[in-house]
Amino acid sequence: MAKKPTKKPIPQAAPVKPAAAVSRPAVNKTNTVIAEDGQGWLSVKMLCVLLGLISFVLYANTLLNGYVMDDVMVLRDNTMVTQGMKAIPELLSTPHMRGYLVIPNDLYRPLSLVMLAIEYQFFGPNGLAGYHFFNVLIFAGCVIMFFLFLDKFFDRKKTAIAFVGALIFAVHPIHTEVVANIKSCDELLCFFFGFMSLNLFVNYMKGGKMMHLVLGTFTLFLSYISKETVIAFVAIIPLLFFFYINDDKKRAVFITGGMAVATVIFLGIRSHVLSEYNANQPSAGVEFIDNALANVPAQFSLMATKIVVLGLYLKLMFIPHPLLCTYSFNAIHFADLADWRVWVSVLAYGGMIWFAVTRFIKNKKDPWAFSIIFYLVTLFLFSNLPFLMGAELAERFEFFASAGFCLAAALAVEQWLIKSDATNILSLKSTKVLAVLVPVSLIFGGLTVARNADWKDNITLYKADVANSPEDCRLYHNVGSALAEDVYPTIKDTVKQKELDNESLEYLRKGLQIYPTYADIHVEMGRVFDRKRMYDSAEYHDEIALKYNPINFTATNNLGSVYLTNGKYPQAVAMFKKALELNPNFKFPYINLARTYVQLKQYDSALINYHKMLAFEPNSVEGVQGLGIAFFQMQRFDSAEYYFNKVLQMSPDNPNALTYLGATLLNEKRYPQSIAIFKKSIGINPNDLNAYSNMGKAYYFSQQYDLAIETVSKEISIDQRQGVRDLPYIALSYEKKGDMANAKKYEAMAKQVYSNFKLE
Repeated sequence: MAKKPTKKPIPQAAPVKPAAAVSRPAVNKTNTVIAEDGQGWLSVKMLCVLLGLISFVLYANTLLNGYVMDDVMVLRDNTMVTQGMKAIPELLSTPHMRGYLVIPNDLYRPLSLVMLAIEYQFFGPNGLAGYHFFNVLIFAGCVIMFFLFLDKFFDRKKTAIAFVGALIFAVHPIHTEVVANIKSCDELLCFFFGFMSLNLFVNYMKGGKMMHLVLGTFTLFLSYISKETVIAFVAIIPLLFFFYINDDKKRAVFITGGMAVATVIFLGIRSHVLSEYNANQPSAGVEFIDNALANVPAQFSLMATKIVVLGLYLKLMFIPHPLLCTYSFNAIHFADLADWRVWVSVLAYGGMIWFAVTRFIKNKKDPWAFSIIFYLVTLFLFSNLPFLMGAELAERFEFFASAGFCLAAALAVEQWLIKSDATNILSLKSTKVLAVLVPVSLIFGGLTVARNADWKDNITLYKADVANSPEDCRLYHNVGSALAEDVYPTIKDTVKQKELDNESLEYLRKGLQIYPTYADIHVEMGRVFDRKRMYDSAEYHDEIALKYNPINFTATNNLGSVYLTNGKYPQAVAMFKKALELNPNFKFPYINLARTYVQLKQYDSALINYHKMLAFEPNSVEGVQGLGIAFFQMQRFDSAEYYFNKVLQMSPDNPNALTYLGATLLNEKRYPQSIAIFKKSIGINPNDLNAYSNMGKAYYFSQQYDLAIETVSKEISIDQRQGVRDLPYIALSYEKKGDMANAKKYEAMAKQVYSNFKLE
């Protein structure tokens, strides 16, 4: 008989005293940071949306802006981009600037041009809000990618700190140049895909999915073909995945291998494309006006000034004012070893390096060290230390480096304000944190919005910047050029045009006071004086420009234009040929040479040069119209008619093409058709004297004598000086009508102009 089991007493646990409540947010599988009050809306996804909205609000006013600075090269006047999506294969296989100009040492950055071509397909030349919208959209993507990276960098344990870093990145005014300038979509795409690759590589490190490694390698390649700035990741990626996010050494090796593959493929394609177009020749050197470091008086001064520039980069991170679109000669004064700016910069960077190294030695995962190393590595390429850049200083050069600064700023907020509660996003609601973040965000955000407005157009930007940097010679050149080239064509009042030219010359003269041998200022002054018909002054400034820069092909071409205007045709031909020797890919000397040959009645040579010009710009209205004029002068009216009609297909309301087409039809005795064309031309330009003159002849030859008299009389009423040349047609019309009294009256008037004129 089985024994009944003995019932043993169950030991009782000692009573446990309830622990004090600890404010720790729960983190669910989707990384939703749950507030202690149970709110689940503060997920990482929602924080991404919030950062995106902040970015859009801050840069919304850029949608009102136009083309500024290099926008004309990559978009408005780029013959490839303006073909739309059909140009994509060509854009992927040609050097960067091939659609605007041909240079011997070009770059390979096709992705931004491909994006602009796609946008052009939908927005056309006037859809500026669309182009700016996409810049803002990509910037918002950059902010989000940076936030996601920081969140993963902290292993999703410091979401609040990641948010602070991304917030500072979003509001920092140093980024206005990159976002407000359409051209800088290359920098935006480079950052966006660069940080996307980091996020994908982190995912691979954590999960081991090969797809993440492949996608990370691919997006890194996309970053490369946006802009070469991401080459800094050759140092950043091994540092990040061998020391900071190093869960698996083997995966770190694969990530580094993926980085190497993307880099090698990019460099290989780049080398092939540039070699194919002979665009990989060594640079002739950096010009002094672009980077004043190219001609510093002494070697010790060169290094001292480089150190000062590094200090200015750091200063702009803390105090982003004033911001400038260019920093050329005299904006940053040359330094020597006794300059206090040198030693402040040395102390600042020396302290940063010492701080980063010591912390890294103590802790190979120290985030402070990473933030400083990231800043230094990404800025080094633009520091002018390894080689001289195309600019002494540029705000766009700090776009990547600012990410390191923003991480350091977020770490400072953690250490001194948030402390141990960095996981809970609601910790940012504390009074201490808000007392710092709100004023900084408002000040930086306000500066960003205000600076965006400066980027409205060239003249607004340059005038704002010359006021903040009154010793920068290039800014005076930029203002003078913008007035002369951008604003002048929009002014119809002749008095205001003269005032504008005088204002332009005033700015240009101020630039010469700072830098008297600045050839480009002399070139612009020559152009303005040419327009003012002050040909002696135009010739003087073009010659001075060539004295200081004998290989300035623009000055050479412009001097030839002055000769052409003054009827010095052999000298003009010589100058245009010289300009083409200096730059065979410069299209303007071809069209000017063609015009000169027309004046010399060497029409075959004129046609050859018009065709050469059209090889660069097949849809050039000016070039096609030039062919029509040459054939017209050769009395080959059938060919002339073909080309004038072709111009009107491209530019339906072109008054010159209409007048010439009408004159062509008149010479072919197709009077009704010519009269219809002249009427259309007058409808566009009611003061078109040539149209009135030719239409009067057409009416006369078609025996519509009353209309001939009326038309020529209208011409005389508009401009008596030019109109009286057609008085014979009034006299002849009255004679044909049998009104001999008026015929004799106008015959006498015509004889004052043409002494040998007599009625039939």
